Amino acid sequence: MNRDVFYIAGFDPRSPKYYYSIFKNNINKTSRIEQDKLNLGKLENVKVPKFKIDYKGAQINYSFLAWNDIVAQHFCKRFFDVFGALFLFFIGYTISGVTYMVAKYSRTQLIAGYYPTIFMFLSYFIIGLICYAIGYFIEFSWLWVVICLGVVLLGTRIVFYIGQKAGIFWLLSIYRFCYKYAKGEIDKIDERNESFANAIMQSVKDGKADEIMVVAHSVGTILAISTMAKVIKKCKAQGLSTANLKLVLIGGCVPLTSFQKCGDKFKQELEIVANSDITWLDLSSKIDGACFFMLDYVKRSGVQAKRSPKLISVRFFKIYDKKTYKNIRYKWYQVHFLYLRATQISGGYDYFYMVADPLNLENKTF
Repeated sequence: MNRDVFYIAGFDPRSPKYYYSIFKNNINKTSRIEQDKLNLGKLENVKVPKFKIDYKGAQINYSFLAWNDIVAQHFCKRFFDVFGALFLFFIGYTISGVTYMVAKYSRTQLIAGYYPTIFMFLSYFIIGLICYAIGYFIEFSWLWVVICLGVVLLGTRIVFYIGQKAGIFWLLSIYRFCYKYAKGEIDKIDERNESFANAIMQSVKDGKADEIMVVAHSVGTILAISTMAKVIKKCKAQGLSTANLKLVLIGGCVPLTSFQKCGDKFKQELEIVANSDITWLDLSSKIDGACFFMLDYVKRSGVQAKRSPKLISVRFFKIYDKKTYKNIRYKWYQVHFLYLRATQISGGYDYFYMVADPLNLENKTF
């Protein structure tokens, strides 16, 4: 078995080096991989960063399709970034009707969507109450104005510290990015998807791989749809088979773009993928607060297609012991990255088994 794996990370400014370290550390712990039969190569820092895996006779070339530089440009860090993103969330999700769609099909995502808004509103409401209370004791005067200005500045620093540490601004950045992606307002993203497609096409043309697996996590699933649509179009134009192409989406949030009324281009790309013959899996977990659990977004987005992805539920309670599961059950941010980490109990979902084991993707059990 020769397999080429192309990994697209989520909305994360961290580099392929970070994701390689996660892979390396966790594949040596996970339950479904026999360690004595595993040989993991070093990360090669070439144009497309990659490393090799030798497992049970299977030769796997694992490549990172990186876009962390683009993520860094669209991450909410400053005061006006955050409030600008809140305004876009109001326009792009609440006014546009996307919130209604999300509420209808995924209540967890609805909570996650309004989490940043509620956090910011309550934070500055509390700051306002403190300033009002100070005025009650020292009367409204220039001294009160100066003290309140200090309270607001200090309060803002605390709010932004909590917002960064708790992943609140990460969520807000994601919603802003997905809305802009649907509108086609992300600089260089189409060129990056084109470069991803060209890297995959090189593997298709080489003809050495028995499987070409594109794996994407979180917001990366949106880019994966666009990239795979380009690959499918190129294959058709060049008379190349797509039979060995496999698309695996993990913890995805495709509806954040496909539900947008302004997302016609993306819907066309989704339609191309949905009308192809590639193997297409979508894995999600009910306790993941940042994904759309078991949602047929092809059907719900109004796309004209002959099929949808195969939806698979990742049941973390079956692959972690009771103590570990109880500890992470309500930590939505941590759970969202749990797909990429080692499992404790063999038999269910295992990321490393999926990408490294010699069995074809269609024959694997999750």
